Amino acid sequence: MLKGSVTPKEVCNLLNEMLEQDYDCIHSLITNYVKCNDTVANHPTVQVRKYPEDKHPLLGMLGLLNGMFGIDDNGYGAIKYEIDDSGKILAFKET
Repeated sequence: MLKGSVTPKEVCNLLNEMLEQDYDCIHSLITNYVKCNDTVANHPTVQVRKYPEDKHPLLGMLGLLNGMFGIDDNGYGAIKYEIDDSGKILAFKET
């Protein structure tokens, strides 16, 4: 059955479940970025990486997911992930 709507908490719950089931897959999916054009980079809610050392703007899965929920007054999306000192993803959470 298709859902009529999905909350950020439900997305976090699914990502956390998948993180437990296949850490390497979810880590790669979340931490890999693809080149995008300026139109995508300037979208009002999709979050795109634009570091000075990047030749092009880069889009990741979390930036796209966050684009579905919008941004808060500070420009942050609804979903974040926590990492440890080694860069290992610990959990996905609502912001």
